[in-house]
Amino acid sequence: MLDGAERRAAVRHRIGTARKAPLKHGRLSMTTLNDTMVCGPGRIAGRPDRIFWIKRCGPFMTCNMLRGSLFAFAAALALAAVPVRAGQDDVVADVTTCLVKPKQIVQLGSSVFGVLAELTVDRADAVKKGQVVGKLDTSVEQAQMALDNYRAKNTAQIEAARADLEWNMRELARRQKLASNMWSKVNDVDEAATKVEQDKIAIRKAEDDQRIAELEAARSEAQFNLKLIRSPISGVVSDIKLMPGEFIYETTPIMTLAQLDPLNADLVLPARRYHSVKPGAVAELRLLPPVDRTVEARVDAVDPLIDPASDTFRVRLTLPNPGNGIPAGVRCTAKFPEAPDE
Repeated sequence: MLDGAERRAAVRHRIGTARKAPLKHGRLSMTTLNDTMVCGPGRIAGRPDRIFWIKRCGPFMTCNMLRGSLFAFAAALALAAVPVRAGQDDVVADVTTCLVKPKQIVQLGSSVFGVLAELTVDRADAVKKGQVVGKLDTSVEQAQMALDNYRAKNTAQIEAARADLEWNMRELARRQKLASNMWSKVNDVDEAATKVEQDKIAIRKAEDDQRIAELEAARSEAQFNLKLIRSPISGVVSDIKLMPGEFIYETTPIMTLAQLDPLNADLVLPARRYHSVKPGAVAELRLLPPVDRTVEARVDAVDPLIDPASDTFRVRLTLPNPGNGIPAGVRCTAKFPEAPDE
């Protein structure tokens, strides 16, 4: 049997040889020696100068109680190391981080199926609204359009009907003159008058046929234009998805277009600033490198909804960018000259 002094010396020896891990994230390292819970030196997160050393559990203190006490003590020290922050209503967030984005990004496709025959632009090329940037195979549409245009311009049927009308009108006049001298029958006059009316109807029908031919020519031209890929915006080509010779399906984008003038920047502001930001207000936009300059941006839209989870709302800024001098994707900070109403 070991007396009290010898038992204490044995415990100290076992403590000195036990493996002790440094404390991380507010936890203490502990080693169990038989029925005795021994705690090694630990450090509190944020307070490396505070070191614990607890040898073992007391006779009236269970290990669970010791563990709870140590964690409570560590949490208290960690909270004491954090400075007291002012209330949310006392913080004025005049500066907000943001990201400069294109006005809109378009995944350009085609409304009809077919084989992509030609691309007239390449990546990073500037395009104008309505510019033809590519086309599908249009050989059939071109032939049909040429045929319909020829029919629409052909007036031979109308001219023939008018010539018949002039002849029959002269014939009617002669028969009416002979009828007055009793040299012509009434039936001959009636027959000539009927031919005149028929010629007038023939002219109207020829004019209607020409109008139909013109409409068919317009339809052929519209079908031909469907095979032409036009840019819906003025911007730049940011990506090419398909190359000539590939087949275009319903959901296949051909290229990606980005409108860079103007640019947009979305901000997320706390709800308490809702009445201080109005459409048309001017904000100071600091563009980070590689641009590294300050410009003015105008509030374009304020969301009418506040997100209840984060207690924030979104604001969209519009930044003029003539000549695409500012690249999209630059990070920025926005500052409003007026402090929000408290």
